[in-house]
Amino acid sequence: MLVAFATESQKFVDAHFGLASAFAVYDVTAEEILSKGTVYCPKEFTPDEDKIEGRLQIISDCAVVYCTAIGGPAAARLVQSNIHPLKVSEGTPIEDELNRLQTLLAGSPPPWLRKRLQQEKNN
Repeated sequence: MLVAFATESQKFVDAHFGLASAFAVYDVTAEEILSKGTVYCPKEFTPDEDKIEGRLQIISDCAVVYCTAIGGPAAARLVQSNIHPLKVSEGTPIEDELNRLQTLLAGSPPPWLRKRLQQEKNN
């Protein structure tokens, strides 16, 4: 499953979803963690562009996005797009969250994660 982390440093979750300049993307399974690189957000948006939509587009293949904060409307749009937002404390090491997610995948994932895994199997 693809997972994105709102990050400025590429090592820590250290950005608000709507203000992140980049997302580090990883493919996580119970057996391995593979970096898929970093995707960068446009630096500026014109008044008629939606910065949330722009961010949704660049992480559209992800099942989960980690961030330090996210507004209610943005979180709702992520959920509608089948992306689960997770808030963590600023400065949380990405590696720690990857290991925690991998442990969850190998054990007994919560219902929302089991549902997503089943969807991915069926596709």
